[in-house]
Amino acid sequence: MKLIFQIIKRILIYIPGEFFGLLSVSSALGGILIAFFPFSGYNILFCDVSYLAASPYGLIFNIGLIFSGLIAIPFHFSMIKQIESQLISIKLKKTILSLSLTSSLTLSLIGFFPVLTGNVIILLIHGILALITFLGVTIYCFLYGVLFLKDQKFSFFHSFLSFSVSGIFIFYFTNRWSLIEWIAVLSIMVWITFNALYSLTMRL
Repeated sequence: MKLIFQIIKRILIYIPGEFFGLLSVSSALGGILIAFFPFSGYNILFCDVSYLAASPYGLIFNIGLIFSGLIAIPFHFSMIKQIESQLISIKLKKTILSLSLTSSLTLSLIGFFPVLTGNVIILLIHGILALITFLGVTIYCFLYGVLFLKDQKFSFFHSFLSFSVSGIFIFYFTNRWSLIEWIAVLSIMVWITFNALYSLTMRL
């Protein structure tokens, strides 16, 4: 694991982490769109995002998830490095990094355990991985919202967006409506895209 961290740090020397965030979102969104449009009868009001795996192009959807989660890892390393305020403890930053890395890895693993099977074990694993991913996003977005408030480099909108994403996921946990899941998934994509673009402009 230590070797992997060293490799990622070396990569970030040459390639800004923000590019990985944008590439991660593009990978997931691309897989979703390719699987969505030819899927006759699919309705976001009643069908969870995961059911895109049953699309004629479900394999592309799964591959998009796998690459999206893996590619997001350097982005999360880059994000946590930008938090410079002395008011923020190292322990809290490590907690956020652990949550974001875990949710990224479980997102990738979801692609290996799609819902288009009747195998109960695979469906159970899929459900557990999805739960870990969503819980991780919910918690780390909330904590980022707190961190952004303490770091003058970031605006209030950064915190507002982070708390909003966390709130949407919490709302989804209370009802499990498919449409809300779609909104939640799109909201984390917006969060990653916004922070990646903001960080890129700060480099200029």
